[in-house]
Amino acid sequence: MDIKNTLINKYTVGVSILVVGASTLVGVPMSETLNRVLASPMGFDITILRMMGLLTTALGVAVVLHQDPLGVAKVV
Repeated sequence: MDIKNTLINKYTVGVSILVVGASTLVGVPMSETLNRVLASPMGFDITILRMMGLLTTALGVAVVLHQDPLGVAKVV
């Protein structure tokens, strides 16, 4: 059993996503912090939660399209 397969597998990734999602839904203080408006260019509110959503969406698209835009495979 090597470290790569231990750290990067469907269970660790899935549980990590569940923990972040559940804490965002349930935790009031965390959700207030994550939803604090950092800027509002052109009437669009930028929050930490939206930036996290953008990153998660980009990672999901990369996985579905079998892409590695950050070159993670070369490092691992």
